[in-house]
This record gives sequence, structure tokens and C-alpha cells, in this order.
Amino acid sequence: MSELEIAVDEAQAALLVARGQSMLGTQSRSGTSSLGPFDANWSASASITGGTVDLRAPDIIRLANVNFNFSLGLGLSFDLSDILPDFCIPQVCIPIPFLPDLCTPEVCINWPTITLPTINHSGMVTFTSDFRLNATADGSEWVAEIEIVDIPNLQLDAISTAIVAAIMGAVALALSTIPFIGPFLALATAAIGAIFAVSAITGWLGPILSLFLSGLTFELYRAPQLQTVIPAGGAFDPAVQIRITSLGASVVSSDEDELLLAADIAPV
Repeated sequence: MSELEIAVDEAQAALLVARGQSMLGTQSRSGTSSLGPFDANWSASASITGGTVDLRAPDIIRLANVNFNFSLGLGLSFDLSDILPDFCIPQVCIPIPFLPDLCTPEVCINWPTITLPTINHSGMVTFTSDFRLNATADGSEWVAEIEIVDIPNLQLDAISTAIVAAIMGAVALALSTIPFIGPFLALATAAIGAIFAVSAITGWLGPILSLFLSGLTFELYRAPQLQTVIPAGGAFDPAVQIRITSLGASVVSSDEDELLLAADIAPV
């Protein structure tokens, strides 16, 4: 048996988790990727809040219905020539007796590269996942924390539908300003719409948001290895220093499930 033990029930463990979520705060990521012929620059931020705590022996805290709050900024550019073929209107000449032929110039259409304005979207999804308890030394302190076991499958179709609508609106506006696009507008819109299917956006968005969940860790408890304590012998006994030599974190089941921190100590 360890020399010092602290046990808390699920209600108190939920407070520790909420504190850990608050300490983690809002995280940010950015990067580049591709969506078919589109180049995508993105930036995202996310925070994790809430959830119901379920303590499960020997070392699992299950968090259910956790709020994953995120904001996404998406910049897209594409070469329209990758979607519509470039073409030339050939020269046409009209012969005129006793004079040089009257000819129109050859006109070639090389479709431009289009950069869309940044598309911003904020949303929230919920997830349930198991977190494993760990207790480790961090310099001169001991830390108890929980780390996500498996990345959950996020339900993103509704969010992806909203992002697709925003992208297609921006595409329609950008295409409307391109000279000579008129006869090809419907073809270009259909081709781009096929690229930005809801499933494609979900497949692209999922790995980005999963970056925030991979290795997700909440700190529950932190204490210096050196502690000053008052002996139980009497009020006039001098304070003494002890060192926490090891710290363990686990879930134990008795009348109710409890989160247990157990420490071994030694005199300094």
C-alpha cells in the first residue's frame, strides 16, 4: 500500500477533467493539401469542452458527448485549364476582289488560375472516447494526466454540406467574371461540383480535425516532488520536508468507482 493516497469520485473527477480542458485552451494548426486539381491552404483552431465522466477500472476515464469546437479558414486556388480545355477560334478570311482578303485574327483562350476568397466556417461536433491515466515526472514535479486512447470517428456530413455550399457559391461568383466562359459555365460548374462532393470534403476535413485529437491529453494533477508537511505529533512540532518518490494513478472499484492517486514518500 502506498504511503499517501487521494481518492475522488466521478463528480470530482469531472471537475479535474474540466480544469484540464480549460488549461489546454484553444489549439491552432495550419497546412496545405489538395482537393483534386485544387490547391488548399487551411488554418484551423479547436477547443475541447464538456463531457460526462465514466471511471472504468483499472486506468480508463471514458468521456462521453465531449464538445469539439472548431473554426476553419480555407483558401482554394485552381487552374481553370485543368477543368476546361484551352481552345482557339481560328482565323476566318473573306476574299475581296482586287483587294487583300479581310481576315479576323486567331483568338486563343487560355483559362486563368482562379484564387477564391477565404472560406470561413465554425462548428461543433461531439464525440465519445476513452482516455488512459498516466502519472509521470516532469522535472521537479509529478503530473497525473489522461491521454486519448483511440481517435473517434467524427460525424462531419452536416458540416461538410455547409462547406460545399460556401465553396460552390464562391466558385460561381469567380467564374462569372471570366471572359468567354458563358458557353462553358454549366460544364465548369458541374465538373467542380463533382470534385466537391460532400463525401470528398468529409474525407478531407476528417484528417485535419483529427490532428487536434491525436495524442490529446488533459492534465489532472500537478505537485512538486518536494513537500513540506506538519507532523501529527503536535502543533509545536517543526515542519519537515518529504520527497514524493513515485506517483501512481488508477481507477478502483469498491462501493463506487474512484480515481485514485497513490504516492510513495521518503524523508529529505
